[in-house]
Amino acid sequence: MILLDSQQILAAIKRSLETHVLPSLDDELAQIQVHAALTALAEVSHRLEHGDPYVEANTRLEDGLRSLTTETRGESPELTAQIEIALTAATGIDDPRERNRCLGEALTGLLERNDPGVAGVRQLLEQEASRIAGEDSAWMCTAAIESLQ
Repeated sequence: MILLDSQQILAAIKRSLETHVLPSLDDELAQIQVHAALTALAEVSHRLEHGDPYVEANTRLEDGLRSLTTETRGESPELTAQIEIALTAATGIDDPRERNRCLGEALTGLLERNDPGVAGVRQLLEQEASRIAGEDSAWMCTAAIESLQ
């Protein structure tokens, strides 16, 4: 396996599960577990090829926040300053998931403010959450979810 790259190793595991393991299973729960493993392998393969999805999510969120600060600077200067502080703090965090968590926590704290600009922050967060949920749905194993019902 040393001569293979990561994508080739994942493809070999996928082929083995689909060709040899899955057809030999009579137990429905075991079949569901293999389908779930195949879905997880597909997600890992996608991440190896395209990188961590949080990198792109952070870029979208940060770009949206920068645009929002331009819009809210006049009517919500305190909120704008807080958003800029959150963006600056996030800039120093290299890990995309930690960066997203810190930025998300800072923005969630801003939602409690009584400020007209908060609606823009809320809308931006809701849009990003919806987009992420849509993208994540590709990696959900419907057979496993259906088995829970």
